[in-house]
Amino acid sequence: MSFDDWYRNKDWNESIEDFFYSKLKRARTQRDQYLVIQALTLAENHPKVTLRLVNEYFVSRKDQFDDVRALLAKANAYFALNDLERCIVAFKEVLEREKEFPKHQTGVYLDYPYLVANRKIEHEYTTALNVLDEHVDRLTFPLDHFKWHASKALINNDGSEAQKALDAAKIKRSGFRFHQDVGLVGKEHEKTIKHLCKIST
Repeated sequence: MSFDDWYRNKDWNESIEDFFYSKLKRARTQRDQYLVIQALTLAENHPKVTLRLVNEYFVSRKDQFDDVRALLAKANAYFALNDLERCIVAFKEVLEREKEFPKHQTGVYLDYPYLVANRKIEHEYTTALNVLDEHVDRLTFPLDHFKWHASKALINNDGSEAQKALDAAKIKRSGFRFHQDVGLVGKEHEKTIKHLCKIST
């Protein structure tokens, strides 16, 4: 990691924390942003640190500019902790804040229904389906289409939607001239694909 990436630490310990805060104290205009980027970067491997940084952000922030990403970091941290209830609450907070800041969009409109569908959280099915329908015009990459159709298929046990998701999973080129490998369906979705295969037959 370069010296300039002091707010993108992928690991965390006492010495890293001390250095991070020594740099953060000198930051003025971008302090909120640095806190949120660090929180996002640590969410998977150090979720409890992420939650602490997110809390610090909301206590000390100067404006609401980075709220969407801070809430996303919180959702990702709760997912890493397997606290799905709090993860879903945070996902919904992201969606609500996106309505206030439409230029600050995330993939939560897909991640939330996809989580609900894969974990069979039935009391969230109606809301998840509504979110999918509300944001269908945002689909861009093959992975977007996969998650959208897969969520519909799993929730409704719909063979047609399952086949559309499987078709998206087979795409090997994104269609973007300079980023052919961006937004493709990766191996982390293999379990979902197996479920979809059963539904589609």
